[in-house]
Formats: sequence, structure tokens, C-alpha cells
Amino acid sequence: MNSIFKNNRIIYIDLLRVLSIVAVVILHITADLLTRTNDFDSASWWVNNILNSIARFAVPVFFMISGAMILRVKITSYREFYLKRVLPLVIPLVSWSLIYALYNQYVVLKSNIGVLEFLKVFGYNLLVDRNYVHLWFLYAIIAIYMTVPLVSKMVKACEEKDIRYFLIMWFIVSIGYRFVTDTVFQLTGNYFYMPILNIPFFTGYLGYFVLGYYLYNYEISLKARNLFFNLGIISFFLTPIATYFVSMQDGVLDEMFYGNYSLTTFFMAIGLFLYFQEKEPHFQSAINYKVKKMIGSVSKASFSIYLIHLLVEIIVAQRISTQGAFWDTSLHLLINIFAVLIVSYISVKVLQLSKVMTRILFGGRG
Repeated sequence: MNSIFKNNRIIYIDLLRVLSIVAVVILHITADLLTRTNDFDSASWWVNNILNSIARFAVPVFFMISGAMILRVKITSYREFYLKRVLPLVIPLVSWSLIYALYNQYVVLKSNIGVLEFLKVFGYNLLVDRNYVHLWFLYAIIAIYMTVPLVSKMVKACEEKDIRYFLIMWFIVSIGYRFVTDTVFQLTGNYFYMPILNIPFFTGYLGYFVLGYYLYNYEISLKARNLFFNLGIISFFLTPIATYFVSMQDGVLDEMFYGNYSLTTFFMAIGLFLYFQEKEPHFQSAINYKVKKMIGSVSKASFSIYLIHLLVEIIVAQRISTQGAFWDTSLHLLINIFAVLIVSYISVKVLQLSKVMTRILFGGRG
């Protein structure tokens, strides 16, 4: 790639990381109100629904970026890969699970259980991912990284048509089939199951992982690029409207179009990735070095911001009224989002002044 500035960072990848961590913060801040009210006609619900809907690309894009970056690396030693890539994810998983578990047990629940009993509960919750809501991402990315020494060799040995075949099958099984079953359930109240599509190799976040690698390394046709881009734009508009109607039908928030494998989320993610990739030459010429450096700094901190932001949200964010007016709700949300991002970023940078803290809390990531 020729789209690398002085410190060997790829601008559109950095921008996607920054945009995705902003979207993650939006998701978690807006989720609070969406889970507290079923008044789907209120202005406050609509503001939160719209913001939450358009931020749904975040997790798939994070997986796509990871695949684009890590699958290009040549792996010569399983041991070295695990020490350099997997262990730095396991360490913050344990440390942040402990931090959030302590907070939940002794601050939220106001428990007075002893150390041994706490450690038993913590150990079990660590195994089954019950310590805090957003840490699921670490379990998922660690699981995928464990496949990388093999998958990276497979994709490099494959021709483009082979990877494209995998992605088409993954789309059918993980995205298309799920949309059909969800739609049938919405219309009939019954689950629809096709045993022939129970193909484990084509399910899970590995598809987004390989998709990122494919888009990074192979040029797709202009026709396909425009199709995905247009479907992405349609999905940004369709997701909040579709969520409204399915939620009205159920009487409670229905997350059919919120899911990471939903049809609209897929098209938002791939459309956004392709758009930023196409604009790379423009970013190179239009963004000065100091701005690039700042973007790179936030991008490098995005993983750490992800880990700490919910703790920051608990401390600094103000709860939004379920009956707030449109402008009041919008303003309060923007203040919350801005405050959580700024405080999280500053906290990360301060903590990273210590190499020990950087290693323990963030796996050594800068």
C-alpha cells in the first residue's frame, strides 16, 4: 500500500478506528434510555434510536480492521504469536474483568462477601463472560486470534475467488439466513430452521475478519463498490425506521436490525469501509501532518478507550430523561458522548505514562 504517512500508519484505517470507538460510546450511552422506556413515539426515544442505529457499524468495522491488519502478518512461530498477540489481549481481559467485578460487587450490589467468596464468583464469571457487558468483545477477538496462525496461511494460499467463495457462503449462512429466520419469526411467531445451512465454518465474526483482509488486499469492481455504498446509505436510514416498526409490533425494543449480523449492519459496515478506503488519496493530501498525528494517537488508544469508557460513563455521564424534548435530548447526549470520549482518552494517556500500568491494563498497547 502507498497510503502510509511518516510513522507508517494508514490514514483511512486510523479514521475508521476513531469513528468506530466514537460509535461504541454512542451505542452504550444511548442503550441506557432505549432499555428504560417503551414509549416509541417520544422524541427522546427517537433521538436515541437514530443515534444507536447509525452507530451499529462499529463492532463489525473493528473486526474488519483487525482482519485487514493481522492477517497480512507473516507468522513463523505459534509461541511468538501467542506471546506478542494473544497474551496482550488476555492480560487486560483479566484485569478489567476484575475492576468491573469489584465495582459491581461492592459498589452496585453493596455486597460484603469475603475475598475468597468474591474470587470464586469472579473466577466463574471470568470463564463464562459475566463480569461486564462490553468485555464480550475481548473473548471474541481472542478466540479469533487463536485461529490466526492457521487462517493467515489459508488466505495467503487461496486465490481471490476462493476467499470470495468463503465470504459469499458466510454472508448466506450468517447474514442472509439470519435475516430470513428473523423475518419469519416476526410474521408468524415461529422459528424457521434449515439444517442444510448449519455450517459452522461459515458462521461467526471470522467472516468480518476475513472480509477486512479481502477488502484491504483486493480491488473490487466499481459496480460492486457503488452497490455496497448505496446499500450502506439506505441501511443508515432504514435501521431506525425498521427498528421502530418491529418494536411497536412487539411492545418492547426489538433489536432485529441492531444485531452485528443484521442485513443493515452488514451493509453499513462494508459501505463505510469502502468509502473511507476510496477516500484515502484525498485524506493524504487534505489532512496535514499534525492532524494525522492526532488521529493516529486516538486510533492507537481506541482499544484502551474501549476498555475504560464504561467506567468513565458511570462517573461522568448524566442520565437522559425518557420524556425529554428533541433538542434537550440531543444536547444532553452530545455532552455525554463528548465528555466520555475526552475523559477516557485523557485517562488512558495518563495511565500509559507508566509502563507497568500500560502492560497490566492495556496489554502493553500504546
